[in-house]
Amino acid sequence: MMRVLVWFGFVLVATAAQAQSYTTTVNRETNTVTTTGPGYSASTTQISRTATSTTYTTTITRNPGGYQPMGAGGYHPMGH
Repeated sequence: MMRVLVWFGFVLVATAAQAQSYTTTVNRETNTVTTTGPGYSASTTQISRTATSTTYTTTITRNPGGYQPMGAGGYHPMGH
């Protein structure tokens, strides 16, 4: 179970497009893995477990002032 959560945190960090600083925190008491970067925070939590399955939920929160590749105004195609 915790291996899956740690793996998820690692994947988030490994797939980041920018070479920036990320922090992954594993909390075994609450079965939660949280990865925080300059533009977002992602948290995965185990919400239920039975003999045959485990259910997780992931919440991704965008941090104010994070990386915006298209600028603060977003994408605007020419002529619009």
